[in-house]
Amino acid sequence: MKWEESYDIKYYDTNTNDMLGISNTFVLFQETAMRQMKECRPSYEELVEQGKAFILSSMRVELYYPIYPYEKITVKTWADNNNKGFTTLRSYELHRDGELIGEALATWALVSTVDKRLVKISEVDLSNYEPEAPLTLEKPVKVRIPREVVLSLVGEYTVRYTDIDINHHMNNSKYPDMLYNCLPKPEKKIIKSFAITFANEAKLGDNLKIYVAYTDGKYFMRSVLEDGRTNVEAEFEVENID
Repeated sequence: MKWEESYDIKYYDTNTNDMLGISNTFVLFQETAMRQMKECRPSYEELVEQGKAFILSSMRVELYYPIYPYEKITVKTWADNNNKGFTTLRSYELHRDGELIGEALATWALVSTVDKRLVKISEVDLSNYEPEAPLTLEKPVKVRIPREVVLSLVGEYTVRYTDIDINHHMNNSKYPDMLYNCLPKPEKKIIKSFAITFANEAKLGDNLKIYVAYTDGKYFMRSVLEDGRTNVEAEFEVENID
């Protein structure tokens, strides 16, 4: 079952190029999915009360056209209703005046909030969702940084109170901007594709080291926790602005 919400893009959602920022694009996706969960049940809050939570594992976003202030954007989202394993796919579409301007596909894992173990999707009643086939994107959802790529340290970031969510870790919508800000001359770039894979959560006060490498037309990035564990890996494809 596809769920649809419309949004008026605010001026403060955009960057110096007068375009919607990548983290704010994530916010539109997340908000639409949360509204579907609230109506179809269980809501995200109800899941947490049950000691469960959906955690983003990987996500790829393909952006075909920029989004500008005061435009009305429609977001569609749907889950594949797979109840045979520990993960489910959720698809997203961005529309403007009936035209498809962006797509995204995400893998979500169901986990126990008590001991972080994986939980089978079948343990949650999703009978209010009608099965929908997921999107098929040309590129993989999961980020794989080639072994031969050498990444260089380009920045650090300390997780702040306003970064964390109901699960007490850094919310997935905060990561895209954090990483994008570490690219060289971000104001001279338009994002065409972005993918991120989560390995270990970042909590309040954690200090992240951010690494980047450019090869084959892509920026590969990795954020690392203080104990050396990988936090996330990401991939940007951009178009340079003259």
